[in-house]
Amino acid sequence: MALSDLDKTKLRIEPDKELVSAVKEAIGSNIYDMDNSKLGFGMSIGEIPSKGTSKFTLNYTLGAKQKNNELPLLPTEEKLKKLQANALKGTLIISQDGKDIAKFRLDSSQ
Repeated sequence: MALSDLDKTKLRIEPDKELVSAVKEAIGSNIYDMDNSKLGFGMSIGEIPSKGTSKFTLNYTLGAKQKNNELPLLPTEEKLKKLQANALKGTLIISQDGKDIAKFRLDSSQ
């Protein structure tokens, strides 16, 4: 798979029910719902050669370490552990020009 225009390439996670439930319990809302999430989301993709591998990063803001006016505090350690236990219950979807071009199960070694 060659990604021709990285500016038009998007990555997203489509969470399973278990992951959505764990996120809502820990955070109070579904962070994967980009239209309604009040927390931050970030993505970076390195250059992807036509044959080879590259590195990409998806980050989701879960809260702040210290009280502030912008973000709620991080969930408790117990809630974060439950979230971590369910973190790979979903599918990574790569889209380009608004069309899904690849899907990868996060809990699979393939």
